[in-house]
Amino acid sequence: PGLALVRDGAWETAVSIRGMSRSSIVALVDHTRIETATDISGGLSLVDLDELERVEVMKSAGSVLFGTGALGGAVAMVSKRAPFSDRPRGAVEWSTGVTGVDGGLAQHLALEGSAGRAALRLGGGRRSAGDTGTPAGALANSYYHDWSLNGSLGLRTIGEQSALFSYQRVQAEDTGIPGGAPIAAAAVARYPLARRERFALEYTLPNVAARVPLVTVRLARQDIVRQVEIRQGPAVLVTPHATHETLSGQLEARLLPARGHLLLAGVEAWQRDLDSRRERRLLAADSVIGERPVPRANHLSAGAYAQDEWELRPDRLRLVLGVRYDLGRMHNDEALQPEYRVVRGGFDPHPPGQAVLWTARTTHDASWDVDAGLRYAPDPRISASLMVATAYRSPSLEERYQFVDLGGTVRVGDPDLRPERSVSFDAGARLGTAGTTLRGDLFLNLLTDLVSEVPTTWNGRPAFVKRNVGRARLRGFELEGEQRLARGTALSASLAWTRGEDTAHDTALPQIAPLQGRLELRTGVGPAGTVRLGCIATRAQDRPGPGETATPGWTTWEAGFTSAAWRAGGAACTLRLGARNLFDRAYRQHLSTLRGVVNLEPGRDLYATLAVAR
Repeated sequence: PGLALVRDGAWETAVSIRGMSRSSIVALVDHTRIETATDISGGLSLVDLDELERVEVMKSAGSVLFGTGALGGAVAMVSKRAPFSDRPRGAVEWSTGVTGVDGGLAQHLALEGSAGRAALRLGGGRRSAGDTGTPAGALANSYYHDWSLNGSLGLRTIGEQSALFSYQRVQAEDTGIPGGAPIAAAAVARYPLARRERFALEYTLPNVAARVPLVTVRLARQDIVRQVEIRQGPAVLVTPHATHETLSGQLEARLLPARGHLLLAGVEAWQRDLDSRRERRLLAADSVIGERPVPRANHLSAGAYAQDEWELRPDRLRLVLGVRYDLGRMHNDEALQPEYRVVRGGFDPHPPGQAVLWTARTTHDASWDVDAGLRYAPDPRISASLMVATAYRSPSLEERYQFVDLGGTVRVGDPDLRPERSVSFDAGARLGTAGTTLRGDLFLNLLTDLVSEVPTTWNGRPAFVKRNVGRARLRGFELEGEQRLARGTALSASLAWTRGEDTAHDTALPQIAPLQGRLELRTGVGPAGTVRLGCIATRAQDRPGPGETATPGWTTWEAGFTSAAWRAGGAACTLRLGARNLFDRAYRQHLSTLRGVVNLEPGRDLYATLAVAR
């Protein structure tokens, strides 16, 4: 509960946590930030889900651990890696799956080999799908094609010290873009290419000293390349393209400074370099206009942090205190608009009307953050917690220097934006017995200097310009529980509600998910496996934010079967069958950004997956 998808399409999606998403949430893959554009960027789609060991979600402010951007929390994805083993061993994993709503087909293969001093894993896959079907027809331009290649090599070096070299590449080709407010509804948009490539080294030193159980050094380089093609009509083709390069380094230590204390301390730095370009091709005139949506720019952030977990009373009372200090530097080159023009093959670096859009400049910011948490468990079955935290977000390069003109409303940045700040509170309670578990949370997030788009005019045209609009408040609750009904049978339920308000103007914040509940029944069917029946219900969102319309409530059902593993030729096989949107309900999520005449969510989706491991 508290998490929702922001639907930019079948392929591009983002995550909303308690009413905050995109630039207000830090997303990481193996401690490397996914730094790219925030609109229809597909950043989370450039991760191979089949190669993930787990996904960890922090649903409250997390700047002490993650730095800028974690106002609303963090999503940390951890990749699979082959473990070291006492004797040589090998393993093979293969899976294939089909989906009916879009004619999708997915394949994945992974190989592992390990021994006492070395461990290797290689994995990759390919996916393809056509346009997604809805009860009102196909969602135009929602097809996708992508592939992935991942590898990691672990080597024991000195004693128990080890080095891990890893490589990740996920690449989408000829993938449709059916969503995104900056793109006109009548336009046809696609990704000829979207790619994330990461090289990384992680070195671990266990048991450095009696009070230093672990030291870890991490270095990484990640490139995200996005090439977009937007057909605004038979005579105009716009091709934005950008490269986002992120270099990062981190030194982190786990320390035992005193009895009952576990201290996590570290320093880290990362730099994002952005090279963004756009060409506007006027086909009838055989001319090309070169532009820069964002000037050549970089963002350097460096900080130090420490967080201590203090067991005041073992297993009963725990206090967590954390602090962090960061320095940031933003630099941009001069940007001309337009940058150049090509007419019938002739290149003109100084076309008529050329003007300086952004002057070269360097800005700095600094921030400190603290958090404090207390957990009390008077009984192993009961616990209560309280957390208070501050967080900050330095405006992104796009927000500072953006100039988006894709046929819809113009969107312009502001280099003088101040960092956003927040103070958040979270109170929770847990109850667990032999057959029942219950959890509840109340949260409040107070934000100042919130960056938002203000409607105005720019060079005589309607435009949205980035501004620090003042203050905002997010509040809500989450409930979830599970009741065991019989052996092998359980009923689980959850409920989440968030309200977001611009307190400076007494208006609702945009992109706030409405009240949503979920109910699921799981039961075993003898030795065959497990059957699942679930229902998701959403209340109408009748408090839309600026530029939004109210969204009716909806209810969908889903069903699934997961088989018990069976042996076939020495391999363990698992079959999954199911249906999403079982009754083919026509509905739209409030957080959807889909464009065009058909902008509904997927209709009935029958799926099947077979996984084989040996």
